[in-house]
Amino acid sequence: MYYQDYENREPESGAYLTPDRTQRQKPKRRSILRGGIAFVLAGAVFGGAAGGAFYGVNTLLTTACAAEAEETVENEEASVNSLSLSYTAETEESLDVTDIAAMGLPCVVSVTNISVQEVASYFGQFGHNGRGQTQTQETTSCGSGVIIYASDAGLYIVTNYHVVEEATTLSVTFVDDATYEAQLCGYDEDLDIAVIAVTIAQLSEETLSQISVAEIGNSDTLVVGEQVVAIGNALGYGQSVTVGYVSAVDRTISSDSGSATYIQTDAAINPGNSGGALFNMDGELVGINTAKVSSTDVEGMGYAIPISSILDVIASFITY
Repeated sequence: MYYQDYENREPESGAYLTPDRTQRQKPKRRSILRGGIAFVLAGAVFGGAAGGAFYGVNTLLTTACAAEAEETVENEEASVNSLSLSYTAETEESLDVTDIAAMGLPCVVSVTNISVQEVASYFGQFGHNGRGQTQTQETTSCGSGVIIYASDAGLYIVTNYHVVEEATTLSVTFVDDATYEAQLCGYDEDLDIAVIAVTIAQLSEETLSQISVAEIGNSDTLVVGEQVVAIGNALGYGQSVTVGYVSAVDRTISSDSGSATYIQTDAAINPGNSGGALFNMDGELVGINTAKVSSTDVEGMGYAIPISSILDVIASFITY
């Protein structure tokens, strides 16, 4: 079952002539002298030509690389800062797990869903024809979310649809343990994605000073064996950090998921982690943790929704 919460010179030929012994010494010296002068001149000409060519090529390459680098930087700067939730520029060096935790915890939240459900009544099981009666009962479930966008009006948090499904009341707990009411902005049941919001006006200065918005990475560039870090509200105990690797990409985990594919990881993902963050080693959000395989015969098979596949959907929920 699944807990719902991807390298001749060929030698010259000819005879050598042997000159008369009485005429050999003087011509030989001239020949050596001429040869030496020719060698020096040839070397100077070749060296000058090679040096000039090297200088010219080096200048061209330097100019071209500089122009390309400048164009790349301009393109990257132009692609950031928009509601299309574009990717952040790649960092030069990977971080360690403590760095990822320090960056990730402030942008991951716990989500509490209070809903009213119909349950079988104990006394109803003795009713007519043995048919049990039902009664309504308030239930509470927990999951996780990631702060993905902030405006002057509110904070927008992405989570799983099954975390907020049928909620009558939603609340969010931030890294400082402060809890606030949240509203549902939109959801896609098939993708198992939802966006909820918390108004800025109700947040205290202390909370605002400790939270942050996740940096978005490119899940399309993930490779098998790449290290990742999962952060979420495991078992409802509060935020916890687990570490693993990308076990596979483009995985399909059930027939109900249609064409949807997932990132498979061996980072521990447990009930309550649903809706939480999967970070790469640059501290960028690359996935939304959503499920794990639960079986006594299975270990280390968790799944996350690739962030690149849902950015447009998330942006539409924030906009509308």
